Amino acid sequence: MPATDRIDPRCTRSQQKVLAAAVALLRDDGLPGLTFEAVAARSGVAKSTVYRHYPDRATLHLAAVAFVGPTMVMPLTDDVVADVTAFLRDLNHTLFHSDFGAILLTALDGAERQPEMADMARTVATRRKQMLTRRLQAAQRAGQLDAAVDLEVVTGQLVGSLFYRRFMSRQTTPASFVGSLADGVLTPLLSRTRPPAPTSAAAPRAARRRPTTST
Repeated sequence: MPATDRIDPRCTRSQQKVLAAAVALLRDDGLPGLTFEAVAARSGVAKSTVYRHYPDRATLHLAAVAFVGPTMVMPLTDDVVADVTAFLRDLNHTLFHSDFGAILLTALDGAERQPEMADMARTVATRRKQMLTRRLQAAQRAGQLDAAVDLEVVTGQLVGSLFYRRFMSRQTTPASFVGSLADGVLTPLLSRTRPPAPTSAAAPRAARRRPTTST
C-alpha cells in the first residue's frame, strides 16, 4: 500500500473521541449542546482538529448519528411470527436503550433542515422497512401469509407502534408488549393458511415416540 494511502491511527483515535463526545452531548443536552467548544472540551481534542475533521456542525451531527447507527438482523426460520417478534424486540431495545435511540430525535429534527441528514434518516428507515417487508414477502411465497395482505399497512402497524410509544406517548414498551403486537397483527393473517393440525391417528404415534420418565 502506498504511504499516502495509509490511515494515521492517531487521526482515527481523535475522530472516535470527537464522535463519542458529540454523541454524549446530543444525548445529554440535545442539538443545542452540540458546539465545537463543548466537543473539544469533552473529547480533549483541540478545537482546530475538530474543525479539520468536521468543518461545520451539520457534518459533525451527521457523523455522530452514523457513528452509533445500529446493525440489525432479521431471523429466518419456519415461524414468521417468531422471526418478526425477535426483529421488533431488537428494534425496541435500540429505541429505548441505545445511544442511537437517545439521539434519534435530534436526527429527525436535523432532517427538517439538512438535506444530508434527511437522506440518512430516509436510508436508515428504508433499510429497516425492507428487512421486515422481505421477511413478510418470504412468508407470502411460502403460503404462510395471505398473498392479498397489504405489506405497507402491516409494516406500518408493527414499526409505527414502537416509534409512537417511544417518542410520542413516552410509554415503556416491555418485551411482552412487542410479542403481543406481532402476534396480534400477524396471527389473524395466518389463520387461513396455517398447516392443518395433526390428525387423531397421528397423535398416538407421536405419543409413543415421547421419552418417558420414571417416578
